[in-house]
Amino acid sequence: MIVRERLESILSELFPDSKVTTFSSDWILSRSRATEDSVREVYRFLRKKRLKNGKIAGRAHLLGMNPETIEKNYQRLSALGLKDDKIASNAQLLGRDPETIERNYQRLSTLGLKDDKIASNAQLLGMNPETIEKNYQRLSTLGLKDDKIASRAELLERDPKTIEKNYQRLSALGLKDDKIASNAQLLGRDPETIERNYQRLSTLGLKDDKIASNAQLLGMNPETIEKNYQRLLKLGLKDDKIASRAELLGMNPETIEKNYQRLSALGLKDDKIASRAELLGRDSKTIENNYQRLSALGLKDDKIASNAQLLGRDPETIERNYQHHVGLLRQNSQDRNSGRDILLHQAQLLGVSSGTLEANVQWFADRGVDYGNGLLLGTTPQTKRKKLAWILREIFDYKELNQEDKKQAIQAAYSLVRDNPGLLIYSLSTLEHEKDELRKKI
Repeated sequence: MIVRERLESILSELFPDSKVTTFSSDWILSRSRATEDSVREVYRFLRKKRLKNGKIAGRAHLLGMNPETIEKNYQRLSALGLKDDKIASNAQLLGRDPETIERNYQRLSTLGLKDDKIASNAQLLGMNPETIEKNYQRLSTLGLKDDKIASRAELLERDPKTIEKNYQRLSALGLKDDKIASNAQLLGRDPETIERNYQRLSTLGLKDDKIASNAQLLGMNPETIEKNYQRLLKLGLKDDKIASRAELLGMNPETIEKNYQRLSALGLKDDKIASRAELLGRDSKTIENNYQRLSALGLKDDKIASNAQLLGRDPETIERNYQHHVGLLRQNSQDRNSGRDILLHQAQLLGVSSGTLEANVQWFADRGVDYGNGLLLGTTPQTKRKKLAWILREIFDYKELNQEDKKQAIQAAYSLVRDNPGLLIYSLSTLEHEKDELRKKI
């Protein structure tokens, strides 16, 4: 057994530039098996494993451990794949009861954590096994499967009270257990962060159900949310617009800024970008790939800017639609690319599915109506039927006609549309405004 005076002399020798806490000194002195030789042996071992002097000084109680225990724990951690620098950063594990380390390892292993995953969460090996088990049981009752718990292994080390407090808060917001389970990372967050983010989102006008559907925001860095809010506000987005695009608040601010700069370079003014705010949250590579593809088709920057929604589409969808549409819209049966001009003038058609466009072309063909430069192809057949029904009802008084006159009215309506195909572009409110003029045409 070592006496205090001798221990203090040794510690001063070993750590001339660091102060050892009274707790560590007292702990070493309380170890009946600690001797001058064992203290020096453990010190040499730790230094050999790359622990810096200051690090050892901060964990000086380890010097009172049985050298065999230190060695045994080191070997076990090393066998799990922990490199010396990782062990050094989790030096407290060297002083744990080997049975605790083994018990926790076995429990984590049964959850499906591979050795490399356990190694990356090495701090769990030194936890109170009861804490790990309690947290596991709580997460399990929420519906988290073992593989999900394994992917969020850091939750197993959290204070069970924190997990429970966060669960109760999320539940009060309306999140069901399966939604909480899919956002399990929130259970390990600082409850004050969750509350602060909730209050900020709430002041923006997000109702609890909207916050619940964007639950990931509750775990974000509040500074990120505020930074993104200020950036969106500067672009001209009002709070209600930001609330409707709440997912942007959780984006990497650099992604938002990068996308803004790219859209701005294309000629989009801030109000246009604000009206297409969803593009700010898109993958920057997707925007660039779509720009390059549209540009390669012959679209100028101003044309791309006026069809900015295409920049956020799946690039493969854009390519697939082009290949399909250019053949469907060809004006010369011998020249497959003769439909290209229509796509260049009506670029929004690249965002229309092949099925919708085919149905549109068929609708015009069946009624003998010319779709002209393609502008009329941008709406669905259902929308066109609604407008045709309005024309029949309001211009031809369809409901007041007998059966024979109804047939004639339908043919007359088709004739009116053939002569004035632009009517199919008008909104119902515009048609209402033009009703008297339209009646004069029949």
